Amino acid sequence: MRESQHNGPEPRLGLTFSENPDGTVNWHQPVSDQFVDPSGRFATGGLAVLVDSGLGAENHRRRPSGKWTVTTELRLDLIGAPREGSTGLGIRADHLGHDGHCLTTRGEVVDDDGEVIASGLVKTMEFAAGVDAEGYDDEPPWPSALEPGTLTEVLCLTLSERGDGPGGSRVVEGVIAPEPTLANPLGNLHGGVFAAAAEVVGAAVFPHERDVSSSSLDVRYVRQIPLVQPVTIRAEVLHDGRSWGISQVTTRDERGRVSAVATVTVYGRR
Repeated sequence: MRESQHNGPEPRLGLTFSENPDGTVNWHQPVSDQFVDPSGRFATGGLAVLVDSGLGAENHRRRPSGKWTVTTELRLDLIGAPREGSTGLGIRADHLGHDGHCLTTRGEVVDDDGEVIASGLVKTMEFAAGVDAEGYDDEPPWPSALEPGTLTEVLCLTLSERGDGPGGSRVVEGVIAPEPTLANPLGNLHGGVFAAAAEVVGAAVFPHERDVSSSSLDVRYVRQIPLVQPVTIRAEVLHDGRSWGISQVTTRDERGRVSAVATVTVYGRR
């Protein structure tokens, strides 16, 4: 059997998969430092590539012949961090169908005890792409190439704090370096990578005295995000209450148009 040529964010984050005789797929992601953000918290964003790839794959394999798929919407709700000592995560997928516009799959992220730690949903659209869709489907499972480090290090993400939001509110910008292994097969920033980075940056706008745990991440992908130069994402506060907060995270193209937008909801009293 030939070796896989895939060299994207999935192997970089240690994600692997195996196919069952009935056609279903088992996904596995190790639990290590790639879930830790600069504040030391468990970052929900560390689950984003698993959700995007695992649920998106269920949509992708049901697309019309000759078409490619891209994620248009991703939602991720954290229920609880993996138990201490958990070694790996998997995903249970439930394909909901195709309404003529989008394919939709929902699912659950589970730890190695089968306990649910998060729920997710991915919508995708199909289109004619400049890649050999069927040929890519024949790629064998890739080996893990887990990149050591925290989530920001694995995502090649740097954060900077600003105060030029509405009314002088806190703004955080993140810059993703153009690392080729963060791209999807079309050469654009992988949707799960944007979602992961958006969650980290969106949570970072809230004061450090708040015991922040991200409750939900909701992403809309408007247009492709080329990874030919650093990608800047910007988070601003929408609501900063006593018990919970909401931030909005955007990235724009060179013409100033929104390429992707995310809403991050965090819980935790000050």
